Amino acid sequence: MDLQLSGKRALVTGSSSGIGAGIARILAAEGANVMVQGRNRERCEAVAAEIRAAGGTADFILGDLALEDGTTAVAEAVAAWLGGIDILVNNTGGRASSQRGGAKLNPPWLETPWSDWLWTFEQNIGAAVRLIQHLTPAMKARGWGRIINIGSSSATQTGPDLAEYQAVKAAMVNMTTSLARTLSFTGITVNTVTPGTILTPAVKRTFTDMAGKMGMDPDDWDAIETKFAREIHGLAVDHFGRPEDIGRMVALLASPLSSYMTGANYRVDGGFVRSIN
Repeated sequence: MDLQLSGKRALVTGSSSGIGAGIARILAAEGANVMVQGRNRERCEAVAAEIRAAGGTADFILGDLALEDGTTAVAEAVAAWLGGIDILVNNTGGRASSQRGGAKLNPPWLETPWSDWLWTFEQNIGAAVRLIQHLTPAMKARGWGRIINIGSSSATQTGPDLAEYQAVKAAMVNMTTSLARTLSFTGITVNTVTPGTILTPAVKRTFTDMAGKMGMDPDDWDAIETKFAREIHGLAVDHFGRPEDIGRMVALLASPLSSYMTGANYRVDGGFVRSIN
């Protein structure tokens, strides 16, 4: 199927690695001109170079989207790039505790400091809202656009702890629906894509380490992935997702063919979330 993305201009935030890089690669493979964004020059350059080597069109921009000045600089750069963008993918995210590592990587609910809540909100919701407010007016003027927010399965199937991250990702789903109604009849659609566990190098290392402690062969990745997917995460498939799995859903929602899809949350989680959407 031709998704009719040839020549469309896309900004994918947080795309220097992981899910964001997978989204950028898929959009470029479908013919979109992709702007890679992140804070690390070497990683951003590498993703953009990989896309160009595969025959796609890509450039990159650096900036901290948790800051107003950083967001403004990114917005101005993409507005000047090929005359603006048609597709905004808000993938930037993260948790404050993940930046620290060590014993406080996952602090208990009652011990999660308010500063962590604020940092996580700014990095996820703040970054998305600021870019939306900067870039949507030009989409409205052109009468066409796609805004795709990347959520998390923990927004709708919560567990203990992970307090601020789960709440912030739930806010993103809510924000998507209200923005979709706000942009009714403008030609702009707004949707959330919600990943489950996606296999990045860091995730693979975590599972391999856990498997070794459980007495499994750390070199037998196929057995590790099957066990963790089926027995520990309770998925309906025997493997975890790849970044490109999220990219394919994003590409569909970014397509002109998706004009009847807006204000919705699309899960790509291998059956992890048990509730009705």
